[in-house]
Amino acid sequence: MEKQSTQQKQVLEAIRLYGPIRSSELSKVLKVSLKTIYKHLSTLLAQQVIKKTGTTPKVFYAINESLEDTAIVSDKFDQFIEQNYIYVSPAGEMTRGVAGFQLWCLKNKFDFEKEKKIYVRRLQALEKLKKNGLISGKKTILSGKGELFLDNIFFSEFYNLDYFGKTKLGQLVYLGKSSQNSELILEIAKLIKPAIKGLIEKYEIGLICFVPPTIERKVQFLEVLKMGLKLNLSQIFAVKVSTLTKVPQKTLRKLEDRIINAQTTIAVDPNQKINSNILIIDDATGSGATLNEIAKKIRKIAPKGIKIIGYSVVGSFKGFDVISEV
Repeated sequence: MEKQSTQQKQVLEAIRLYGPIRSSELSKVLKVSLKTIYKHLSTLLAQQVIKKTGTTPKVFYAINESLEDTAIVSDKFDQFIEQNYIYVSPAGEMTRGVAGFQLWCLKNKFDFEKEKKIYVRRLQALEKLKKNGLISGKKTILSGKGELFLDNIFFSEFYNLDYFGKTKLGQLVYLGKSSQNSELILEIAKLIKPAIKGLIEKYEIGLICFVPPTIERKVQFLEVLKMGLKLNLSQIFAVKVSTLTKVPQKTLRKLEDRIINAQTTIAVDPNQKINSNILIIDDATGSGATLNEIAKKIRKIAPKGIKIIGYSVVGSFKGFDVISEV
């Protein structure tokens, strides 16, 4: 660690004692000008001994306890984890790669060396289920029951992975939706775009449909995802029917309730022209009920022979079980 001046050490101790704390509050506590505080904060941030949280104008500073200084990528397991792991603390702080995995092991009192090998081998085994970066869920959609109106359904990653918790894409979807963070959603778009382009080419997709949101948000996940994907395709529109009491799919635990919800609250304008195969995109698929019901409504107005493919960023590991968080 680089040498710190006496005043920088005072700022650091104040942050350790009172953090998370704002710069204006530090100025008052230490009786130092705000300009001087900013100078010391800049130095401490560069040394990575503190971190900045919150968003302008409410920015806070806290001690950096992420273990980033001790996270060394030393072998093939570390390299794999560095690319495929995100840890989110109970306070909502995100740490990527080996440093994040170390924090997860520390929190759960697991042996890092042992767990990283189990985790990597588990991920590698799941990779064998993929073809062109995608997992097919056709055999397990609707838990293998009911009539299917999708020709196939795919997702890029499982949402959860055993006791390890959320996968990398699972974390990004969860944080992107819960925090309405456009940057994370655009990161997802970049990660999944090659696989989606592969689907478009394979199935000769000419039309695209994004699943409509149930809840109004300032930042709508799929709207931002659409901007990030930049797919030059015409769009088929499905809309969510407004009701006095909105019941999100994620709150319904039974498959039959999810099917009823999708049947009665999603509408597709029958006057839309369908002259090509269609890709329906969602953020997370549990039972697959929503994608299947949208496909059913599109089939009513589509010519025979039209293929309808479903895609979601993440899917359930347990046979398309319910994903209630997103």
